[in-house]
Amino acid sequence: MGLNSYNIQGKVVVVTGSSQGIGKGLAIGMAKEGAKVAINGRKMEKLEPVARAIEEMGGEVLPVQADLRDFEQVTAMMQRVKEHFGRIDVLINNAGGSFSHNLEDLSPNGFDAVVRNNLHQVFYCCSAVRPIMAKQGGGRIINISSVAGLRGTPGLGAYGAAKAGVINLTETLALEWASHNIAVNCIAPGIILTEGMEEVLASSEEAKRELERRIPLGRLGVPEDILNACLYLATVASSYVTGETIKVAGGGTGRF
Repeated sequence: MGLNSYNIQGKVVVVTGSSQGIGKGLAIGMAKEGAKVAINGRKMEKLEPVARAIEEMGGEVLPVQADLRDFEQVTAMMQRVKEHFGRIDVLINNAGGSFSHNLEDLSPNGFDAVVRNNLHQVFYCCSAVRPIMAKQGGGRIINISSVAGLRGTPGLGAYGAAKAGVINLTETLALEWASHNIAVNCIAPGIILTEGMEEVLASSEEAKRELERRIPLGRLGVPEDILNACLYLATVASSYVTGETIKVAGGGTGRF
């Protein structure tokens, strides 16, 4: 098994939440490696620049607008991708997000919203893609969790609980769907230097240096770090791996 084991040329990859941040990096990165990519977001106008970037490099891309909190929209999205490309080889459940909060100040509605955005839609996407992958003989699902799902993180209580749920859901789906030849794995990123994070840190170089000091490898992560882990889990290089969570955090503890 050599470098060809990481070949994703011609595979159909769905990346949710791909209009910005890590998802944008994953979509463009997968296209650079030769995958046919379906990108997703709630607003088509935010997907268009990503689609253009992929097309300009000669890649194949299908932008699909869908609110992943709605199971009917999720099912329609997966069917559209199947009809357009003929199959779905890899699903990367990247969409999610949160806001800083202390749990004593978080309303029940706020808690529900965070869990719905980070856990429910992962389940919806997995459920909608399962029949397609099972019928074609298998596939790979990669769920993006967070180091916040591995241990308590002050200010991210609901988010951490939801991301911990993603890890447990991954393990259970891997056991239940192994008979369909569907591998289900998870990536838990640490602090990743996306455009949004760069804006947050732009006002304080000291804050950035403090974060870097907490990381044994001495730097913040970049979207390419997550892409590399996804390429491993999306290809035959990981053919005997399922139900696992890979922490991509530079050796950090996960507490921000």
